[in-house]
Amino acid sequence: MKTAQYFSLRHRERGFTLIEVLIGIAIIACLTSLLMPGIQRIQDQAKVVACAGNLRVIGLCGLQYSTENDQKLPMIEPWPSDPVYTAGDQAKTILDALGPYGLTQKAVTCRVDVAGPNYLAKEGSSYQWCPMANGQSIQAVKLNWANMSGDIKLSQLLVAFDYTNLHSGKANVLFGDGHVAMATGN
Repeated sequence: MKTAQYFSLRHRERGFTLIEVLIGIAIIACLTSLLMPGIQRIQDQAKVVACAGNLRVIGLCGLQYSTENDQKLPMIEPWPSDPVYTAGDQAKTILDALGPYGLTQKAVTCRVDVAGPNYLAKEGSSYQWCPMANGQSIQAVKLNWANMSGDIKLSQLLVAFDYTNLHSGKANVLFGDGHVAMATGN
Protein backbone atom coordinates (compact mmCIF):
# COMPACT_ATOMS: atom_id res chain seq x y z
CA MET A 1 0.00 0.00 0.00
CA LYS A 2 2.81 2.39 0.83
CA THR A 3 4.43 1.66 -2.52
CA ALA A 4 1.32 2.68 -4.50
CA GLN A 5 1.02 5.98 -2.59
CA TYR A 6 4.73 6.66 -3.11
CA PHE A 7 4.49 6.29 -6.89
CA SER A 8 1.32 8.40 -7.21
CA LEU A 9 2.81 11.26 -5.14
CA ARG A 10 6.09 11.04 -7.00
CA HIS A 11 4.27 11.32 -10.33
CA ARG A 12 2.53 14.54 -9.20
CA GLU A 13 5.78 16.19 -8.10
CA ARG A 14 7.44 15.70 -11.48
CA GLY A 15 5.35 18.42 -13.17
CA PHE A 16 4.59 18.45 -16.91
CA THR A 17 5.92 15.92 -19.37
CA LEU A 18 7.79 17.01 -22.47
CA ILE A 19 4.79 16.20 -24.67
CA GLU A 20 2.48 18.36 -22.53
CA VAL A 21 4.89 21.31 -22.73
CA LEU A 22 5.25 20.95 -26.52
CA ILE A 23 1.47 20.79 -26.99
CA GLY A 24 1.11 23.93 -24.84
CA ILE A 25 3.72 25.76 -26.95
CA ALA A 26 2.00 24.65 -30.17
CA ILE A 27 -1.36 25.95 -28.95
CA ILE A 28 0.17 29.31 -27.99
CA ALA A 29 1.91 29.54 -31.40
CA CYS A 30 -1.38 28.87 -33.23
CA LEU A 31 -3.23 31.50 -31.22
CA THR A 32 -0.43 34.03 -31.80
CA SER A 33 -0.48 33.41 -35.57
CA LEU A 34 -4.23 34.10 -35.57
CA LEU A 35 -3.75 37.41 -33.74
CA MET A 36 -0.78 38.78 -35.73
CA PRO A 37 -2.70 40.14 -38.77
CA GLY A 38 -5.07 42.01 -36.46
CA ILE A 39 -2.20 43.44 -34.46
CA GLN A 40 -0.47 44.57 -37.68
CA ARG A 41 -3.63 46.35 -38.85
CA ILE A 42 -3.92 48.12 -35.50
CA GLN A 43 -0.27 49.25 -35.73
CA ASP A 44 -0.79 50.52 -39.29
CA GLN A 45 -3.90 52.43 -38.25
CA ALA A 46 -1.99 53.99 -35.34
CA LYS A 47 0.63 55.25 -37.81
CA VAL A 48 -2.10 56.78 -40.00
CA VAL A 49 -3.60 58.55 -36.98
CA ALA A 50 -0.16 59.84 -35.89
CA CYS A 51 0.47 61.12 -39.43
CA ALA A 52 -2.90 62.92 -39.46
CA GLY A 53 -2.00 64.46 -36.09
CA ASN A 54 1.27 65.74 -37.57
CA LEU A 55 -0.63 67.40 -40.41
CA ARG A 56 -3.01 69.02 -37.91
CA VAL A 57 0.01 70.45 -36.07
CA ILE A 58 1.33 71.80 -39.39
CA GLY A 59 -2.11 73.35 -39.96
CA LEU A 60 -2.15 74.99 -36.53
CA CYS A 61 1.35 76.41 -37.04
CA GLY A 62 0.26 77.68 -40.47
CA LEU A 63 -2.71 79.38 -38.83
CA GLN A 64 -0.40 81.02 -36.28
CA TYR A 65 1.83 82.16 -39.15
CA SER A 66 -1.15 83.65 -40.96
CA THR A 67 -2.27 85.67 -37.92
CA GLU A 68 1.07 87.50 -38.01
CA ASN A 69 1.26 87.79 -41.81
CA ASP A 70 -1.88 89.53 -43.06
CA GLN A 71 -3.97 86.31 -42.93
CA LYS A 72 -1.81 84.66 -45.61
CA LEU A 73 -0.33 81.18 -45.62
CA PRO A 74 3.46 80.91 -45.90
CA MET A 75 5.35 80.55 -49.17
CA ILE A 76 7.13 77.17 -49.06
CA GLU A 77 8.87 75.20 -51.80
CA PRO A 78 6.91 72.06 -52.70
CA TRP A 79 10.07 70.18 -53.79
CA PRO A 80 13.02 71.59 -51.80
CA SER A 81 15.58 69.20 -53.35
CA ASP A 82 14.71 70.10 -56.95
CA PRO A 83 17.55 72.28 -58.31
CA VAL A 84 15.39 73.59 -61.17
CA TYR A 85 12.64 74.88 -58.90
CA THR A 86 14.10 77.91 -57.12
CA ALA A 87 12.75 79.25 -53.88
CA GLY A 88 12.89 82.94 -54.53
CA ASP A 89 11.45 84.47 -51.38
CA GLN A 90 9.89 81.17 -50.34
CA ALA A 91 11.06 79.16 -47.35
CA LYS A 92 13.03 76.08 -48.31
CA THR A 93 11.07 73.62 -46.12
CA ILE A 94 7.92 73.48 -44.01
CA LEU A 95 10.09 73.39 -40.90
CA ASP A 96 12.00 76.51 -41.99
CA ALA A 97 8.76 78.46 -42.45
CA LEU A 98 6.79 77.21 -39.46
CA GLY A 99 9.54 76.35 -36.97
CA PRO A 100 9.26 79.78 -35.31
CA TYR A 101 5.57 79.03 -34.70
CA GLY A 102 6.17 75.83 -32.74
CA LEU A 103 6.63 73.24 -35.49
CA THR A 104 9.17 70.56 -34.56
CA GLN A 105 11.14 67.97 -36.51
CA LYS A 106 8.91 65.28 -34.99
CA ALA A 107 5.82 66.94 -36.46
CA VAL A 108 7.21 66.84 -40.01
CA THR A 109 8.16 63.16 -39.71
CA CYS A 110 5.68 60.46 -40.72
CA ARG A 111 6.50 57.17 -38.96
CA VAL A 112 5.94 55.29 -42.23
CA ASP A 113 8.45 57.42 -44.19
CA VAL A 114 11.49 55.35 -43.23
CA ALA A 115 12.06 53.14 -46.27
CA GLY A 116 11.93 53.51 -50.00
CA PRO A 117 12.47 57.04 -51.26
CA ASN A 118 12.50 58.42 -47.66
CA TYR A 119 11.26 61.93 -48.35
CA LEU A 120 12.21 63.08 -44.87
CA ALA A 121 15.90 62.70 -45.69
CA LYS A 122 15.53 64.02 -49.25
CA GLU A 123 13.10 66.92 -48.77
CA GLY A 124 13.46 67.72 -45.07
CA SER A 125 9.86 66.67 -44.37
CA SER A 126 7.56 63.70 -44.89
CA TYR A 127 4.91 66.15 -46.10
CA GLN A 128 4.65 68.30 -49.21
CA TRP A 129 3.38 71.86 -49.09
CA CYS A 130 0.90 72.44 -51.90
CA PRO A 131 2.09 75.22 -54.23
CA MET A 132 -1.54 76.34 -54.70
CA ALA A 133 -1.62 77.25 -50.98
CA ASN A 134 1.47 79.47 -51.19
CA GLY A 135 0.62 82.96 -50.02
CA GLN A 136 -3.13 82.32 -50.11
CA SER A 137 -5.35 84.32 -47.81
CA ILE A 138 -7.24 82.25 -45.29
CA GLN A 139 -10.05 84.82 -45.44
CA ALA A 140 -10.95 84.63 -49.13
CA VAL A 141 -9.13 82.01 -51.13
CA LYS A 142 -8.69 82.99 -54.76
CA LEU A 143 -6.93 80.82 -57.29
CA ASN A 144 -5.36 81.87 -60.53
CA TRP A 145 -3.30 78.82 -61.36
CA ALA A 146 -3.03 77.16 -64.75
CA ASN A 147 -6.56 76.97 -66.18
CA MET A 148 -8.30 77.36 -62.86
CA SER A 149 -9.57 80.66 -61.60
CA GLY A 150 -12.23 81.68 -59.17
CA ASP A 151 -13.18 81.23 -55.57
CA ILE A 152 -12.93 77.95 -53.76
CA LYS A 153 -13.92 77.06 -50.24
CA LEU A 154 -11.25 76.89 -47.58
CA SER A 155 -12.36 73.33 -46.88
CA GLN A 156 -11.36 72.44 -50.48
CA LEU A 157 -7.91 74.06 -50.50
CA LEU A 158 -5.13 71.48 -50.28
CA VAL A 159 -2.42 72.82 -47.97
CA ALA A 160 -0.10 69.89 -47.27
CA PHE A 161 -0.08 66.13 -47.79
CA ASP A 162 2.07 63.01 -47.74
CA TYR A 163 4.68 63.07 -50.51
CA THR A 164 3.51 59.65 -51.69
CA ASN A 165 0.84 57.15 -50.83
CA LEU A 166 2.62 55.93 -47.72
CA HIS A 167 -0.44 54.45 -46.05
CA SER A 168 -1.46 51.39 -48.09
CA GLY A 169 -2.19 53.33 -51.26
CA LYS A 170 -3.69 56.30 -49.44
CA ALA A 171 -2.36 59.65 -48.29
CA ASN A 172 -3.32 62.04 -45.51
CA VAL A 173 -4.26 65.51 -46.77
CA LEU A 174 -4.47 68.77 -44.77
CA PHE A 175 -7.09 71.23 -46.01
CA GLY A 176 -7.29 74.99 -45.55
CA ASP A 177 -9.90 74.81 -42.81
CA GLY A 178 -7.62 72.56 -40.72
CA HIS A 179 -9.30 69.21 -41.25
CA VAL A 180 -7.30 66.17 -42.36
CA ALA A 181 -8.73 63.44 -44.58
CA MET A 182 -7.48 60.33 -46.33
CA ALA A 183 -7.23 60.45 -50.11
CA THR A 184 -6.69 57.65 -52.59
CA GLY A 185 -4.95 57.62 -55.93
CA ASN A 186 -2.12 59.79 -57.13
